Amino acid sequence: MAIGLAPGVGWAQVASAAIPGFPHAKVYVEASEGARPVVVILHGADGGTEAGDRFGPILAGMGYAAVGLPYYSPDWAEFGPPKALPEIAGSFIDIRVDQLAELRDALRGMPGVDVERFGLFGASKGAEFALIAASRYDWIDAVVAYAPTDVVWEGWGLETLEAEDTRSSFSFDGTPLPFMPYRGFVEGLLAGPGKADLRAIHANGRADHPQKEVEARIPVEAYAGPLILIAGERDAQWDSAAAARAIVASRETAGRETTALIYPEAGHDLVGDGGPRDSPRSGGSPEADAAARQDAWPQVTAFMAAALKP
Repeated sequence: MAIGLAPGVGWAQVASAAIPGFPHAKVYVEASEGARPVVVILHGADGGTEAGDRFGPILAGMGYAAVGLPYYSPDWAEFGPPKALPEIAGSFIDIRVDQLAELRDALRGMPGVDVERFGLFGASKGAEFALIAASRYDWIDAVVAYAPTDVVWEGWGLETLEAEDTRSSFSFDGTPLPFMPYRGFVEGLLAGPGKADLRAIHANGRADHPQKEVEARIPVEAYAGPLILIAGERDAQWDSAAAARAIVASRETAGRETTALIYPEAGHDLVGDGGPRDSPRSGGSPEADAAARQDAWPQVTAFMAAALKP
């Protein structure tokens, strides 16, 4: 089954609008009366607009004001293709988590948007972004985190090619967040596309720096709202299943409820629904990933409806 718009909703009924002050960001909303809960789509390490372009109309058709927020557009200068979105960050370094508060202010008063009901829909690095934000803002009402992490990770970009272990992926209120370093990221990068063992790079970095665990950990128990985690045991990017279990344990200790969907044979590519697709960096088989998506998607959509449309 392929994902699409809600029954009775056509693509022509979903409109998109630019968001002042946020280059390439769009809010998608069904063209009908009434303000809709906000769901911000936070992309992963590939950056760009693809996640928002894909899921914005789908979530709008389900009754949300869906916001695609591009916050990173890879810039490797002569070592890669031209930067696609020149106005936003070209390195995954000190990405501003607090830009979400500014985004919320910019959305306030836009047609069809209700910022008093505010959810986050993130995958991989976008899940890291979402969990950091939720641990700091009490106005976040729901979080969907695909392939999550329980710690903040080292950043990357041209600036780190000769300065590994020095920069964070994220910042808040002008301050870089404490992070867990990698081991072998630049070496893996120089090996060429698809050559790096990203799961090992993360795992080895974590093993090398146990003393950084406490500071790098995302304080997920500070978020009181509903949270759903979706992870695969065979994730080839990082160990999102172990991270999901750590997040559940931290929140249980604090009396917070969390839904965790962990699939033994699935990998990293679990967002959405649909049949098998080519995801060579996922880690799970295309069939296992598809089965996990088909199981998780109706649970994710039901979770969002319960949290944001009471």
